[in-house]
Amino acid sequence: MRYLSLLLILSLSLTSCGEDTAAAEKATMDAARASQQTAYDAMMEGHDRVMPLMGKITAAQRSIKEALNSEGLEASKKEVLEAANEQLEDANDAMMSWMQDLKPLDELRESMDNDAIINYIRKEAGEIAKVESSMNAALGAAANVVEDHGHSHEGGDHSGHNH
Repeated sequence: MRYLSLLLILSLSLTSCGEDTAAAEKATMDAARASQQTAYDAMMEGHDRVMPLMGKITAAQRSIKEALNSEGLEASKKEVLEAANEQLEDANDAMMSWMQDLKPLDELRESMDNDAIINYIRKEAGEIAKVESSMNAALGAAANVVEDHGHSHEGGDHSGHNH
């Protein structure tokens, strides 16, 4: 009887340790998933900042096309406009490529461990930051060349000040 009581106590303690271990593993997994979600959401904030720039790129390309179709366009000005348009196209393509290649978090969880997921998200966050930077640079360059095209530099000061 004494051995039976001891065996019962031992088996209960092992069972409770197993439950504690399972609870700890679940808590660790839940914390990892929450960390992954937070990182993924932060990366997607970058995406959300960049998305509106796509419409601005389309509008800038439209303005450049109008400028390219204007009469009496100098060859050097045409080259500048075409280069700006190509820069806009490259920035747009980079965004489209990033969105196409991005894997959903659920898919990542099926094939990667926590460290690999976090590293993937960090890499993609860096990539969308590069896309944002290239889009802003392309839009700035396009605005400058379209603005320059709209001004005649003949006779007088056209520095943007009132005359």
